[in-house]
Amino acid sequence: MNGRNETRPMTRSQLMDTINQSSFAVDEMLLYLDTHPDDTDAMAYFQKQSCVRRAAMKEYAARFGPLTVDDVDDTCSDTWEWMKQPWPWEITRKGRC
Repeated sequence: MNGRNETRPMTRSQLMDTINQSSFAVDEMLLYLDTHPDDTDAMAYFQKQSCVRRAAMKEYAARFGPLTVDDVDDTCSDTWEWMKQPWPWEITRKGRC
């Protein structure tokens, strides 16, 4: 439990933080598992973080638009809509880059 109210959906910023943190963990576990392929704890952690990342990416895409082409649902439109949304770094947040 992360201490936040689980009935309230995450904000855009919270989703991006979750995506960034879980993506970092997944990448690090991939590197670790390359040299420790039999570490079952590391594999379980990798699988858990992969699920967290996948769920956050799916929620982000549904609410704010896809972050990667893998999350694009091109079955609902006749045009290429992906490029019409603001990029994550184009969204200004006071006090942040």
